[in-house]
Amino acid sequence: MGISVGGGAQIEEAGMHSPAGWTPVDQAPAPGESRSSAQPTPDERRELEHRLANSLQLAADFLLFEQARLQDPQARAALAEAAARLSAVAQLHRFLSAHPHDAGVDLEPFLTELCGLIGRSAGLSCSVDADSVTVPGADAQQLAIAINELAMNAAKHAYRKGEPGSLHVECHREGAALRLTVSDEGAGLGRDFSAERASGLGMTILKAVVRQLRGSLEARDDHGARFTITLPLSPALPAPTRSFAPRRADLDED
Repeated sequence: MGISVGGGAQIEEAGMHSPAGWTPVDQAPAPGESRSSAQPTPDERRELEHRLANSLQLAADFLLFEQARLQDPQARAALAEAAARLSAVAQLHRFLSAHPHDAGVDLEPFLTELCGLIGRSAGLSCSVDADSVTVPGADAQQLAIAINELAMNAAKHAYRKGEPGSLHVECHREGAALRLTVSDEGAGLGRDFSAERASGLGMTILKAVVRQLRGSLEARDDHGARFTITLPLSPALPAPTRSFAPRRADLDED
């Protein structure tokens, strides 16, 4: 299975790769072909991103169609969870594709907009407390993937079905490091939980993201589940030259 998230940002350790037909930015041009002609233009990239997001959503719809035909409760639940994850990834992909992965991103507006989207998708009330810190776009995309996974985890495990829930995202600079904390007010992780031993898909993706960021992950109970990712900050980047809030049309397109 291959999923590329956010303009080429990948989680290769979790088995995610570029979709068929996608030309990676760092791919060498063919003999006799210039590098500029080997790369997609902005319009071509946008069209590829749009098609991929639509394909993910279509796959989610197919799973829901198959779910309706099944009688086995476990099979129905598994298909429903897979469909929800694909739909969430499609939404996240649309959001990330609006942000160039090779530019600096101010995390304060980026996370505020992202958490509004994720909160609506997961049915959670999401609050953000973030410093204005500029990080490489690729790092911002990986942090977005991590927050999305933790939000899906909270929506599934922290609260009873139909119960309103909260998600809190904090992101602060601490010297030469960045600390991202995502917490909920739900049932908690339990005494036997270990992030190192956890092998579910969501935790596998989360740990792969942390490795790619050269960071560390801490998980503990604190009136609910509390996950903290600490990563080294890259050397100072120039301030973003434009707003990184996605255009509303990009989020509403099907």
